Amino acid sequence: MSSQITKRILISTAALGMALSLAACGSSNATSDNSSSSTTSQTTSAAAKAVKQANHLISQGKYQAALDTLNEVDHQTTTTKALRRDLRNYLAAKESLKKNNLDEATTSLSTVKSSSATMKSAYGKLRSQIASAKESTGTGAPMPSNQPVANAAAASATSEDVISSFANQAGFNKEGYGIMPISKNGDVYRFEVRQDNSDKTIANFIGIYDYNQATKQITQIQ
Repeated sequence: MSSQITKRILISTAALGMALSLAACGSSNATSDNSSSSTTSQTTSAAAKAVKQANHLISQGKYQAALDTLNEVDHQTTTTKALRRDLRNYLAAKESLKKNNLDEATTSLSTVKSSSATMKSAYGKLRSQIASAKESTGTGAPMPSNQPVANAAAASATSEDVISSFANQAGFNKEGYGIMPISKNGDVYRFEVRQDNSDKTIANFIGIYDYNQATKQITQIQ
């Protein structure tokens, strides 16, 4: 009888120990999950704060300061990476324009990858400046009508979203491609496309394209 009671006590003690162990394990997992969730939340919050600050700096024309702000983020997100890339390309294009290397400025600018409205606005203004410089110097590929390839008015009338849409569809959305608006007729946009060579010393002429924004049709003109 005493032996049976002892066995029951031992069994009960073992069951209680197992229950306590499982409870502790569950609590540990919950703590780990909460900690992970908290870390992710803090990372996202820090990145979002940096992006907000960077956009504010961009709106003030402080592009290097905006890039420095994003570079200080410990854990980069898709959003911070895209905006950093846009800022680097913008600064490179601006430097090339300053040196009057217009084709290199065109290919450095590329297309906007981030969703930042302030960055798109900055790209549009710089693209117009490059187009104006090209127009005044008559640089670019020859046209049958002798029309200058780059056109400042067309660049101003062409949104960065249209340029990105054309680049994505035509496969010119990679680093090293430069797109410059030539003309706009309703929904039809004409673009000059160039591509950097491997050592970035020459921006090779790729072609002239018409892009119908409404139908998404692309026609190579030259």
